[in-house]
Amino acid sequence: MRVWTWAVAAALAAVTLLGACGGGADRTKAQVRLVNASSGYALLDWRVDDALRQGAVPYGESAGYVEAEPGKTNTLARAGSGTALLTFNPPVDKRKNYTLLAYGPQGGLRQLLLDDNSGAADDNRTLLRVVNAAPDAGAVDIYLTGPVDTLAESVPVQTGAAVGAVGAWLSVNSGNWRLRVTATGSKTDLRLDVPALALASKQVATLVVAPAVGGVLVKGLLLTQQGAIATLAPTQARLRVVAGLARAGSVNLFLGGTAVLSNIGVPAVTPYTQVPAGEQAVVVTVNGAALPGSSFTLTAGADYTLLVYGPADAALVRWLADDNNLPTDRTRAKLRLVNAVDGLGGTLTLSADFAPIADGVAAGAASAYDTVDATTTAQLTVTALGTAAPLFSAVDQTFLAAANYSVFLVGSAGAPVGIVRKDR
Repeated sequence: MRVWTWAVAAALAAVTLLGACGGGADRTKAQVRLVNASSGYALLDWRVDDALRQGAVPYGESAGYVEAEPGKTNTLARAGSGTALLTFNPPVDKRKNYTLLAYGPQGGLRQLLLDDNSGAADDNRTLLRVVNAAPDAGAVDIYLTGPVDTLAESVPVQTGAAVGAVGAWLSVNSGNWRLRVTATGSKTDLRLDVPALALASKQVATLVVAPAVGGVLVKGLLLTQQGAIATLAPTQARLRVVAGLARAGSVNLFLGGTAVLSNIGVPAVTPYTQVPAGEQAVVVTVNGAALPGSSFTLTAGADYTLLVYGPADAALVRWLADDNNLPTDRTRAKLRLVNAVDGLGGTLTLSADFAPIADGVAAGAASAYDTVDATTTAQLTVTALGTAAPLFSAVDQTFLAAANYSVFLVGSAGAPVGIVRKDR
């Protein structure tokens, strides 16, 4: 009787396993899941021959594998919209599994078909491949290291991961790794640092590098083949300081009690530096005197400018969110105006080659970004409301294609200083 019970149990287990592997699925169709890694579309619909297969799929999630018939027209659309953003015919085969990866910015949606039919890795090994789905990041290098290993002494497991390319399978030791992503060829241009990435024995996974909100840092998605999806979020933000006081002095910045930037002269625009994301206690000192303390929450993956302006004995502090995503039209450049002038009654206006770029920019604020032609001979003019003479002008300015720029006006209304800075 015991033997019979074991036999029945084994048969039931076999039936269960068959069902889990798609034994009850239509064997003339493929099994496909949509994964949304797009920075431009929060929710996506996927249709096959106008039939909705998966709807309102958010970033980093999927509704699981569904049947998709080979040879049919596929479309991706903003959730709830019948207007296709992308139309394509993926080369899927019946009885096989695939991930349909959607990525790209608003107005530039793309897709990649990932084959999810690799055999399992060996014991204590993980099969890993890399897909760079962050168009603004450019090519990247991938490091898997110990928790305290420096990049200077480390070798990447993959170099030059190009945007839109599916990397070859890598066999790595299973276990807990520190994952770091850098701009290709650089060990200092860090884009992502994940302290603990767990890779399981026999796991087969795809690491998708996706854009973070600021445009420079990235985040990750770990797609287990025919399994779960894990989001690998950045823990850092990027911050720079604009010291635009009306008189000479020096500025220091402390976050959470730690000195971040010290002895910044006036006027100055510092390079970006990476700082911990989350709520931070903020202390700014001007000529050694601390301004009233405050706190600020920095979004992981975002870029910020901290303005310190006004009179040295009564300085003001303002936070600006920076959008360092590259222009959608890669033949043009992005440009904005930042007003940090003390004692100016009106707002500021910026023109480039006599075409308006920004207007109505109040002190302590930044304009929205506009785009300009790439050129080496641009003429810039900043004027104040109600005045004819420009407060700042510059000629033969270079704006590179696929680059971002800010024009800062700092100092006092009687002696303003203009600074043109290439942000990326």
